[in-house]
Amino acid sequence: MKNLFGWFFAAAFLGMSGCAQQVDLEAEKAKVKSVVDQFEQVWETNDMELFSRIMAHDSDMVVYGSDAPEHWVGWEPLKESVEKMFPSFENNRITVKEQAIKVHPAGNVAWFSQVWDWDMVLEGKAVRSEGQRLTGVLEKRNDNWVFVQIHNSVPVR
Repeated sequence: MKNLFGWFFAAAFLGMSGCAQQVDLEAEKAKVKSVVDQFEQVWETNDMELFSRIMAHDSDMVVYGSDAPEHWVGWEPLKESVEKMFPSFENNRITVKEQAIKVHPAGNVAWFSQVWDWDMVLEGKAVRSEGQRLTGVLEKRNDNWVFVQIHNSVPVR
């Protein structure tokens, strides 16, 4: 009887293990990279529609920008602020360095970090901002990766 119970338990465990869906972490990492790259594209093209597609529209998402007052909680305040920012930027060119992306083994959460340099015309004046640090967290929702948290900072020199 003990042997029968042992076999039953082993068969049930193996059956459940076989049903677990395997996540292709490299494929998910490539998808996350694409969305992170689209975030850079948003700022180079001032594309509000793309920005809306890659951001979570949650009321409790958190974003920190590079200036002290740039702290947003929720999609709506962030959206309103970015819409006001876009007209100030012209000819943005972003160079990304040191990008690192990690996907959780479950395949539904990812985080990244990178350094990015900005060359732009801001209110008619050429500006270069080197060494900005960008980090963030993305979630996979309805088979799409979206940002749920972002932090951008400028190093003290």
